Amino acid sequence: MTDDRRDTGPELPWPAREITDPRELRALAHPVRFALLDLLAEGPLTATQCAERLGETPSNCSYHLRQLARYGHVRPAEGGHGRERPWRARDEGITWDETSPAAEAAATALGEMVDRFRFDSWRSYRHRRHLEPDAWRRAALSTDVVSWLTPEELRQVTQGIYDLFAAFEHRDHDAAARPAGARAVRFFAYAWAGGAGRADDDAEAAGDPS
Repeated sequence: MTDDRRDTGPELPWPAREITDPRELRALAHPVRFALLDLLAEGPLTATQCAERLGETPSNCSYHLRQLARYGHVRPAEGGHGRERPWRARDEGITWDETSPAAEAAATALGEMVDRFRFDSWRSYRHRRHLEPDAWRRAALSTDVVSWLTPEELRQVTQGIYDLFAAFEHRDHDAAARPAGARAVRFFAYAWAGGAGRADDDAEAAGDPS
């Protein structure tokens, strides 16, 4: 799980590690590496299996897996041998810091890459949606909501989403806990304050005479 929230954001209900090293941020800001992390979230795979799923070469996947392993984002899993050893994704989520200019630049690059990956993943699903069972098509979400909220209310909404998914977090590493028919579901959500002049409105509401 990836979250670029700041210290004022909601409380993550699962373990998370904050990245403060710009070099690690830059190491993550690669589409193949992020695709590998997303793929391994479903369970351990070898470099060859990853290559088959991603349309990459085994040697390329092996290289990027080793780079991810340098920072603990993937680890060797049990079983396999030699180049056919399986890898598993890290157990914790990540957040990142932008307090220095170097970290801010690296975090911006990572954030832009993550957004491209998320939208590309959604478009990929849309292209194959007609192949999905009706129950999965009906359960999928694509919506747009506009609601007037304060910052604290928006934090409460975000916290509520985290808490909903926290109830299923134990299934990530316990296949026996997954009910029949369960699949790895991706959930992407974006929320931001929009509209020109909103900052002026806030100042006026606070009694700012300017």
